[in-house]
Amino acid sequence: MNLSAILISVAGYNSLTFFYSLFIVLLLAFTWMILKKTGHNPFGYILAEVIYGSLAGYLALKTGTDLFQVMQFLAIGGFIGGPILLLMNVFFAYKKFKAMAILNSALAAILVLVGIDAFIVEPHFLEISRFEIASDKIDTLLNIAIVADLQTDSVGDYERDVFRKIAKEKPDIVLFPGDYIQVFTNEERINETAKLKKIIKDSGLNPKYGSFFVQGNVEYTNWPEMFSDLPGKAFVKTETVSAGPVDITGLSFDEGRFKYDFTARNKFHIGIAHYPDFALGNGSADLMVAGHCHGGQVQIPFVGPIVTFSNVPKAWVNGNLVQLPNRSHLIVSRGVGMERMNAPRLRFCCRPQLIFVKVIPKDIEIGISTNPNKSAHNFQ
Repeated sequence: MNLSAILISVAGYNSLTFFYSLFIVLLLAFTWMILKKTGHNPFGYILAEVIYGSLAGYLALKTGTDLFQVMQFLAIGGFIGGPILLLMNVFFAYKKFKAMAILNSALAAILVLVGIDAFIVEPHFLEISRFEIASDKIDTLLNIAIVADLQTDSVGDYERDVFRKIAKEKPDIVLFPGDYIQVFTNEERINETAKLKKIIKDSGLNPKYGSFFVQGNVEYTNWPEMFSDLPGKAFVKTETVSAGPVDITGLSFDEGRFKYDFTARNKFHIGIAHYPDFALGNGSADLMVAGHCHGGQVQIPFVGPIVTFSNVPKAWVNGNLVQLPNRSHLIVSRGVGMERMNAPRLRFCCRPQLIFVKVIPKDIEIGISTNPNKSAHNFQ
């Protein structure tokens, strides 16, 4: 794979990406000259890395049009230019400074392995999570699928496999918390929408009580047309509908961005929105479902997500079944896809996620307390 193909696969392509990549090439050439002149001094290697890191980071901050493009440029400088820089250090250091050469070799290998995981392995390494909720508001077993943040710009085999997995489970209800197609142009949107509709139809997905959709932050005006062939409900405005043994309240895009107080209902009540912030309200549904955060998309081991673009606690957005202080349940899916357009196409320590929830009548409650995979995380 040539350099331009790697750049496109890592970050997408536009003119700024090209010029930033060209800058990285020139900066590496400049660093080579520095190492050639200062390679006899161990501090020369440190100087070369400081100059490279400072200039690559500075230009990323100055030229990126938004936060996601800054991240894209940093990914190019770090995961492509970084290993090259370290191997250059190894080339000049291995005769005189073997310890430094070994250290730089190890760092280059780590960067390459992390890059392979983040850009190639994890984005399509789908995790299936299963949870159970016991309720005295229903008298029959209910299977729910949660499909958040498909967020693709190239519908293909991955999405086809996702919908085959969903259809195979024969869910009674499918919930879609927004963000479906994310592309630059209307022509791309039309083409990708047509492919997505065909994949859903070919999967044979036919939930007993229907599919329910809300608007995400990458949607366009006529987004409900994407699901016109599917029985169910696309919530353009906030309203509550009946779906067999449950009531479902779908929040409009605007209302779903802020805390929302649900009205108590006799039937098992599901609230769905794109942003999880609505769950900060006082009056809550029995099950609240959201997406948007992608689990942070990049998580630091033992620390968690760097950013979530939400006001809810970070512990809520990792795709777990969370029991809130008011005893209601919340699931914020990590999502099936990932951020597109100007963003780097990566996931790290944060696999994409497809979720299945069983709502079980209280009198036949099973498995919740004995299976840690299915138990709720309590946040008092």
